[in-house]
Parts: sequence; C-alpha cells; structure tokens
Amino acid sequence: MWNEARWLKVPMEEIRRRKIYHGDMTGRFAYFRCEMDLPDKVNLTVDITSSSRYRLWVNSRPVLSGPCKGDVWRQYYETVELTDLLVSGRNVFCVQVLYNDPNTAEIQTGERAAIYGVMGVQSGHRLAVEGDVYNEDETIVGTLTTGRADWRVWLDNSFYLKSSDITCYLGAVTEEIDFSRMPAPWKEKGFDASGWIKAEAADTVLPTSILFSVGVQPKFRIREREIPLLYENEDAFERDFSRADGNEVGLLEKGSITVAPGQNVELILDAGAVKNGYPRYAFRGGRGGTVTITYFEKFGGQGSDLRRTDYENGEISGLTDTVCLSGEEICYEPFWVRTFRFVRVHIQAKEEAVVLLAPNFRRTGYPLEVDSYIHSSSPWVEKLWDICVRTLGNCMMETYMDCPYYEQLQFAMDTRLEALFTYAVSGDYALARKALIDFHYGMQPEGLTAGKYPSAYLQVLSTFSLHYIYMLWEYYQQTGDRETVRFCQGDIDRILDYFDAKIGEDGLVGRLEFWEFVDWQPDWSEFSGIPRALQQGASTIINLMYAYALSCAGSLFAAMGRDSLAGEYNSRRTTILKAIQELCWDAEKGNNFSESQ
Repeated sequence: MWNEARWLKVPMEEIRRRKIYHGDMTGRFAYFRCEMDLPDKVNLTVDITSSSRYRLWVNSRPVLSGPCKGDVWRQYYETVELTDLLVSGRNVFCVQVLYNDPNTAEIQTGERAAIYGVMGVQSGHRLAVEGDVYNEDETIVGTLTTGRADWRVWLDNSFYLKSSDITCYLGAVTEEIDFSRMPAPWKEKGFDASGWIKAEAADTVLPTSILFSVGVQPKFRIREREIPLLYENEDAFERDFSRADGNEVGLLEKGSITVAPGQNVELILDAGAVKNGYPRYAFRGGRGGTVTITYFEKFGGQGSDLRRTDYENGEISGLTDTVCLSGEEICYEPFWVRTFRFVRVHIQAKEEAVVLLAPNFRRTGYPLEVDSYIHSSSPWVEKLWDICVRTLGNCMMETYMDCPYYEQLQFAMDTRLEALFTYAVSGDYALARKALIDFHYGMQPEGLTAGKYPSAYLQVLSTFSLHYIYMLWEYYQQTGDRETVRFCQGDIDRILDYFDAKIGEDGLVGRLEFWEFVDWQPDWSEFSGIPRALQQGASTIINLMYAYALSCAGSLFAAMGRDSLAGEYNSRRTTILKAIQELCWDAEKGNNFSESQ
C-alpha cells in the first residue's frame, strides 16, 4: 500500500514542553492515539511501522508489536487485519512507540537502556499507518492513514527501560514506571485526550522527490515483512502459591487479593512451563504503593542442581519490573516481551489498600507448525522431544535467539543449530531464510559477518562466519531456494578469502582477528572460549572448521552451476586437510592433536 501515508513525529512544541534537550530522545516513549466513530459492519486492514519499535492496541485490546527486526537498510512493516476488533460507535486506536538511537544504544547501563536487537536510522519517534475503513458497499467511512487521520501524541518523559547485571549487553530489558507521572489509562476508550497535541506530519512513507528517481535513497527503506506475524494467544497461570509454605494464595481462584495499608505480600505465579508472553496486571487503589515483579525460569541460583520447582531451598534471581501505583485503576503490561516459568509479585502497600486482580498473559512466538513426532516405548523419549520442541519455539520470535530470557540476540552458531532442528520438525523455512538475509546485511568490510545480527552494537566472532556458510549449504539442501543463495553467495568468497589470508608458512590457518570463539570448554575458560592451542600455534579445530566451510562452499557452488569456483574450493579443502594430516595427526593415539606440532 503506502499510497498516501506520511510519517508522524512528535512536534517540537511537545518536546520543549517536556524540557527535553536535543539529542536526548533515545529510550523514551511517545503515545499516539486516534479516535474514530464508525458504523456497524465495516472492515479495516492497515499497514503499520515505526521508528524504532511499537505496540498497537485497538479498543483497549493489545494486537501486536513491531516492526519486524531490521536495520538501517530494511525498515519492515506489518499488514494486519483489524476488522474483528471494531465496534459500532467510538473506536480508539493506540500505539506506544519507543525510539532506540543506534548511536547511543551501547550505553545500556545508563538511565534509558537500549533494546540491542532493535536498530534503525536516526530519526526520533516516527509512526506510519495506512488503511481506510470500508463499509459493505466498499465506501470509505473512515481512515487511520497518518497525515490524514487525527492522530494525537503525548511524549512520556518519566517511563524508561532499564538494564541490570543479568541483561547488560545481551538484549533483554526491564521497566521502572511511576503511574502518578503518566496518563495511565491512555489506551482506554473513556480517556480524555483533548489536551494532547496533534502529531506532526513529516515526509511521505514512500519517496516522491525527483531525487529518488536518480538513485538517491530515502532515510527509511520500506519493505514488506518477510516472516509471518507472531501469534499472540490468551494464556493463564496454572497456580499461585506462597513461598513461605507452598500453599495457594487464592488470587487465581478468587480473582483478586487485597493488601491492607502498610502491609506487604509476596506471592509466586507458576505458568507450568517456560513461556514467552506479555503479562497483564490490573490494580485498584494503593496510592504510593510499590509493586516489584520478578520473572525467572527456576528456583536455584547460579550453578545450582536443585529442582527448578524447589521453592524452599532455591533462590530467586531474575529480571524485575518496578511499578509505582497512582491510586487509579490501572492495567500494566510490559512493553517488551517477558520470558518466565515463575513470576514473583511483591506488593508493598502504603496509606491505601492495594487490590490486585488475577493476572494473565498473552503468549507469543513464531507460528511454527510442528509436523514431526516421536513415539517410543520409553516415556522419557517423548517427554524429551516435547521439551526440545518447546525450547525451539521459545527461541523463535522475529529472529532466532541464543535464549529468550536474557541473551535475546541472533548469534550465527546458535542460529545454525536452531535452523537444523527447525528443518527436522517443520516444513516452514521462513525464519531460517530471514536469518541468512540478516547475516548478509551484517557483513563487515573485513570480510566477516557480525557474530550476532541485527544488533545495535557490533560484535564480531570470527569463527561464526564459517557457521554462516554451513547454514547456507544446509538451507539449500532443505529448500533448493536458489534465489536466496544467489543473494548471499558473494559473502562466501569474502569469508573464505579472509581465512585464506590467515594461512601461515606451515599451510595452516593461524591467529584470526576479533573473538576466535569455538566453545565454552572448561579447559579454555581463561581464554573466553578460544582454543588454548592458539596461544602456541595453529588450532586444529579451527582448521577443520575452515576445511568443512570449503567443502560446503564447493558443494553449494557446484549445485549453482559455478563449477570453476566449486573446483577451487575443493582444491583448497584438499590442501588444508593435507596440512592438518601432516602437522596435527597423532599416529600413536589415532586422533588429532589440538594444535599443530
């Protein structure tokens, strides 16, 4: 679509009113709201995107988050059907927009933390929506198109994302929010937004200047989302209990609990398994009271062998949101997705009693259709299979993730393994394809791809570029998708040339640059996962990894009809394997030394 929409931004008048200095917009939220009266039996489909991240509500109901993770070259948008959420009469559309400045995002321990997996152009808050409302006669009876519809905006200068030792530089964030300093019910239909300022229309979403006809590129390079929308399904906690005695508190059964003035209550919610979701907590009263909400996967503590459900002996450690109550009836939902099996809710009431209604959550993830199954006479086999499938599902969102709880970024080695399991359980290859495209856009001038991508700060793990090559070959074996391979194949030659340039006089690949990570092997712990052998000479395992990358490249280019290049890679593979055999083989033990001799 994008025929008429313009980007909306926060007017300078609103920024000045909040006393915000130039260059200090990152990590802040802008709330956009549009109201519209509609007749019965209408339909609405919209395209929506933002800078840098949004969450959409329609008539107080959460719908989705976006845009899909891209970078400065790819501004994705979502197309979403909203017809079933519309009502006859007044309809309210609300969008919460976070601006994440990629040039300051690495300062995650500051006042306003960065979401490292969210990156894009420097722009400030931007929102673009395009979609008209049609009745049964296909007559336009309303519009949400930015630049035409009456969108209002409020810039929040009080609500920030936070980081902690658990999340620093790894992707996850927590929140601290004081509802007495913000318009808490701004997503509700009865909220009065008449005092909000009209959002300012900026440039069109699609370029119109004659300059673009001669190759000048727009700031936002709009493109359609390449993967399905994530699902968001209503889910519920299975039980609540007190850590003191393990007995039920009664919150879920009764629907609410009341904490008397001056008292504090702690309770545990159990989701039954580790899940990704957007929890919702509704409070009444409690002016001045404080609520801390801690999300964790198990009771235990670092290095603990305790059962994950051992609440009596295990410790609680995890990401914690802090909410200060205003005394109004409020509903709190974290902006960024949370991962949890257990949730600890601690309520400290002040002068007023606090009423907490039974929480629930919208479970979310990539809509993977699992087509494979395992049957076994041993019950543990099927239980293990279920755990594996659930773990894969939790690690699939808009990208694959190292893990969904805190290290939420897409690392090449982890992604390759997750993609292999995806092929084993499903015929859906879309997320694997997007991962390959992501790593293509993460290529660096030195000839290596970023170790994780998208990421607001650059980290290069030199060996991970080899996993990118493995993944390309495995993807082609599964899909036969020549178009995607052709798009990425130039990266292979650059990566292999980088490694070729590191071959020393002994014929083996020697020291690389950046982080030469292979594995968190205990014997290498003092070198942060780098083979100990590299302290003395060439590493056997890195040379074998390079040889396998040459093998994958040879097979891939042969399949693509580029026989000359395939022959070159196979010849180089033979040469490097010969050097490994001559210099790294222990004939007495019948295996390889860890380093050249």
